[in-house]
Amino acid sequence: MLFKKGPFPSPAALKQWAANNIAPMMATISGELAYGNVSGPLGACAMAGRVSAVWLSIEASGKDDDDTLSVTADVMINGTTCIDTAPVIAHVSGEASTNKTTKESGDTGITAAVLTSPGVSIGDMITYLVTPTRTASPTTEMKNLVLAVEIEPA
Repeated sequence: MLFKKGPFPSPAALKQWAANNIAPMMATISGELAYGNVSGPLGACAMAGRVSAVWLSIEASGKDDDDTLSVTADVMINGTTCIDTAPVIAHVSGEASTNKTTKESGDTGITAAVLTSPGVSIGDMITYLVTPTRTASPTTEMKNLVLAVEIEPA
């Protein structure tokens, strides 16, 4: 179906769908993750619902076969975490630096988020904390990270 081309179930269908369609809140960290923690606000909730997914995607997972090289994230609702198990992207020794995501399972070095108490109300503030774990000089730096928080209407 083409955008804004019918037939639609009612004349107000597009407005009704738009009112219940929430784009994911996203934080983008551009460049190398060669520094410490990054935190900030993702936004305020426009409607009541629940956090249905939290995931990370990275352009380059980095490479360090001798030391730990990983990145994890926490998401907070009004300052309280909504994550029981944090999403993690970690370098696996012997692998090349590559794009990885925690949204789909099956890749090595990936831990998907497990959510707890993800309910949100109108006006709730969603914030994040991204924590890289690295040594001073990995072979290849991790770079270009996106953190996505999906909210499902009540």
